[in-house]
This record gives sequence, C-alpha cells and structure tokens, in this order.
Amino acid sequence: MRIAIVGGGATGVIAAAHLAARPHSRGDDILVIDPGAELGRGLAYSTTDPLHLLNVRAANMSALADEPHHFCAWLEARFGATQASPFSFVSRWTYGDYLVDIARGLEAAGRIAHLRERCVDLIETDKGVALCFASGAAIVADVAVLATGHDGKPALDGVPAEQPWTDEAMAGFDPMAPILIVGSGLTMVDMALSLDRHGHRGPIHVLSRRGLLPAAHRPTIARTLEPEEVPLGVELSGMVLRLRALAAAETRAGGDWRVTIDALRPYTQQLWRAMTHEQRRRFLRHARPYWDVHRHRMAPEVERRLAELIQSRRLNVIAGSLTHAATEGNGVAVELRLRSAKGARTLHVARVIDCTGLMDNPAKFANRLIGGLLARGLACVDALSIGLEVSEDLALVDACGRASKRVRALGPLARAAFWESTAIPDIRLQCRELADSLPRADAATEESNATTFESGGQRRRMMSSRQ
Repeated sequence: MRIAIVGGGATGVIAAAHLAARPHSRGDDILVIDPGAELGRGLAYSTTDPLHLLNVRAANMSALADEPHHFCAWLEARFGATQASPFSFVSRWTYGDYLVDIARGLEAAGRIAHLRERCVDLIETDKGVALCFASGAAIVADVAVLATGHDGKPALDGVPAEQPWTDEAMAGFDPMAPILIVGSGLTMVDMALSLDRHGHRGPIHVLSRRGLLPAAHRPTIARTLEPEEVPLGVELSGMVLRLRALAAAETRAGGDWRVTIDALRPYTQQLWRAMTHEQRRRFLRHARPYWDVHRHRMAPEVERRLAELIQSRRLNVIAGSLTHAATEGNGVAVELRLRSAKGARTLHVARVIDCTGLMDNPAKFANRLIGGLLARGLACVDALSIGLEVSEDLALVDACGRASKRVRALGPLARAAFWESTAIPDIRLQCRELADSLPRADAATEESNATTFESGGQRRRMMSSRQ
C-alpha cells in the first residue's frame, strides 16, 4: 500500500510513525510530502527562542499513543536523567529535535520517504489518489492523508499586520516604539517574551475581545471523572454550571480546579460531538475564551516572566476589538472599540502582530491545495467555518456530504469534528485511529502501487529522492 502524507510538521511525522508501526505494514510505501529540508518541526516547533516552552509537561508529550514514556526516554538519552524530569516544560525547539529524530530514524530504516515537494492538487479515483506537485511532477497513492496543520494562516484580514516570529515582526523599528499584539493566548505570550529578549523596551499593547490571559500550570494530583459526572448531552449553560461545580468541589476539598479540567480531557471530544450546531455556535461565541485560558495553560516559568512585564507596565492588556487600521508613516494607526467603555481609542504603533492563533474560515484563507479541493467541491467547510468537514473515521467529506474512501484529514484541519485537534496528546490519538482504520497492505492493488504520472526527468528525479 502506498500512503501519501501531505505535510511534514508534527502531525505528519506522528501520523507516519503510527502508520509505520502498524501490523503488516512492512510492505507499505509511506511518503511524507513537504518542501522543507527536514521533517518534524513545522511552524510549531521551529522557533529557536529558548524562552518558548511547551505548554504541556514532558510526561504527556510522547508522540506515540502506545508508548507514553517515549519522549521522556528520549530526553534522558540526550540530556541525562537529572535533566529529564517528566514534570518539566522543555523548549519547543527541543521537542522539534525529538520529532526530527523520529523522522530521521524512520527514514534511515526505510520505513518512510521524504519527498521535498509542495502538493498543490489532489484527484481521487476508484483506483487511487493522484497528488500533483508545484514542480509539475505527480504520484498516485492508495490513500492520501492531509496533515497541513497551520499552513495558509494569513495575517489579520484587512489589517497591515505581521505574523509572529518573522523578521518583519521582530526588527526594523525603534526598540522604544509601542507594539500592538492582537490576541492574548499562548502565541502572544511567546511573542511578548521574544520581543523582550531581543531588546524591545517600549510598551506592548495586547488586544483581545475579553482581555483574558492563559492560566498557568500548577502541581496537581490527577483524578478520574466517572462517566456520570460528565455533563454529556445537556444544555450548554447547564454544562458550564456543572463543570464549575465540579471545580469548586475539588477546590473545597483542598485540590485545584486544574484537576477537573485535566480529568475532563478523555471526554472533551464526546462533549463536543454531543452538542447541537446551535450549542457549538454559542460555545464558540461565549464560552470558548474561558475554556481556552483554563485548558491551554502556560509553564510556571513563562508565567513569571510575563508577570514581570505586566508589573513593570511594559505589557498592557486591553479588552476590546480592532475596528480600523491604516499604515501611517513607518507605523500603523489603529482604532479600538473598548469593551468596558463607549467610544473608541486610537493607538499609534510601530507594528501590529497577529497572534490570534488558528485560522478560521478555511474557504477564505486556505492554501492552494485545500483551496482547490474546496473550489471543486471535493471538500467543504463545516457550518461554523472553523475547519473541514470530516467523518468520525477522519475521512474528508465533500460538498454533497459524501465521505471519501481514500482521503483523510488530521490535526487542526479536523477540529470542526473533534474540537480538541491541535495538542500532541490529541493528535497522536487521531494518528493511532487512522493507522487502525486503514486496510492491510496486502489489500491494496498492485496497479495503484505501480502507477506514476511523472514524465521523463521528473520521474527520475522523484525516484531518486525516494532512495
């Protein structure tokens, strides 16, 4: 069986590892298609700033669903037992090293191959899936897996804003000049720490709808929620009240509300899938900001650094929305509507940096591959415009509601169906489910394994890149 994975970041490599490990997979041809020089880092783990830490403890960051201690064992082998605490929050660059090592090991063992191409189109037939590349080459696979993650995320619509961590966001302005960061989640936290580390000493204004900051992790004792404690299938307001009651009871017993949030993790996708469309819409509009700051927490070390910026009045959090922005000389003039007051406020800043997180509305901002699938009706955006429609077994759903037999979508692309689809613990479970759901290698047709669409030199170049 030939399996083509489009995207070589964390999701793509974790999918490749699970597919390579499944029984009867020795004859599989697993190709990871990504134009990058190495597999594994993607956008999430390519930052070199040592202040950018994981927001999950090392103990929970194994890439392999059936080997929960895999990452900690890797840390111990690299840094020694004294530096490999399962309770530590390591740098995101270090985690990228871990994923790169997994990919290199699989390549060296001949279990996967890296095709340094950019996939721009996909055509599904009864016999296979043709994947077309920007170079003009193409291949045919039995199954295609879309794992493009955050690829295609634009800056703020209609606003002269920069993406975080780029040269344009980090340099070329007076270090005392004010900066506006839109979004107050974990991406903002990393960006603020990077600006400080690179010598920026001017004010950093942080704008978000409610002005909420992520909570921080604390040492806790894990507990398990019984199924009857989980408010499945109840009205959204009732669900929130019951979760608050569980957290309050935990606190009264001498525990921490974080215990309740963490214990809810095995049920999160069930809660999401049990909601009606209207409940999901209301959750996204009203409850999501509160869920995010409690669910996606920062490391204690990061919390301390952020608190120093706030206490020194160098970081100012504003609750409101951006109503207008225009280039003004070497900077940007932005007009804000404040949540707590009538009227508007105007700021003059050297940069606007978009830290709003995941892309919404894939139809509007999709990359070339996803955009083409949407345009031809081979994929469709979910009713809430937060991801692609996929079935329970991760099959891509077309505009007529039909699930594909050969194309799957993982990770952030699938969050419309599963909601929690962006963190490693959730992605690795999806990848295991994918590996378990695919047919055995001996069920694939020999014809589709052998078919290629390359011509002449393109065919020779593609085959050489796989050897």
